[in-house]
Amino acid sequence: MVRVLGIAASPRHGNTEILVKEALQAAQEFPFEVEVEFLSFAGKRIEPCIDCDYCVQQKSYCWKKDDWRELTNALIDPPPDGVIIGSPVYFFNVPSILRAFFERCTCLFTQLWDKEFPFPPPDWTKTAAG
Repeated sequence: MVRVLGIAASPRHGNTEILVKEALQAAQEFPFEVEVEFLSFAGKRIEPCIDCDYCVQQKSYCWKKDDWRELTNALIDPPPDGVIIGSPVYFFNVPSILRAFFERCTCLFTQLWDKEFPFPPPDWTKTAAG
C-alpha cells in the first residue's frame, strides 16, 4: 500500500483545501491501493524557528509548544510515500505559516550531517521541485 499525505498550508479554510482534497481523491483512483491523509494548517499556530540550536544540541524535537509537533507526526510516524503540499501565494511567496513549518523541520534533517542524531531522516527529505 502507498501512503500519500496532503497538506493544505493556508492559514484559513478555502480554495487550497479544496484543491488538495481533489489531488488526494485523484491519488485514490490509481490502479493500486492508496491510503490518503489530509492535514490543514487553518486555525493552527506554528511559531517561527529562532535558530537557537536546541534541537541540534539536545538531539530532540523543537522545544516550542505550538501545533508544529502535532502536524509533523503525519510526516514521520510512519513517513508517507508521497506528500502533496498546497499553498496560496502571498506576495510572491508561501504564507508565513508554511515557511515557519519548514524552518522548524531542522531537527528532522539533522541526522543527515550528525549520524548519532536519534531520528533517521525521512525519505521525503530527498525531494525535487520544478
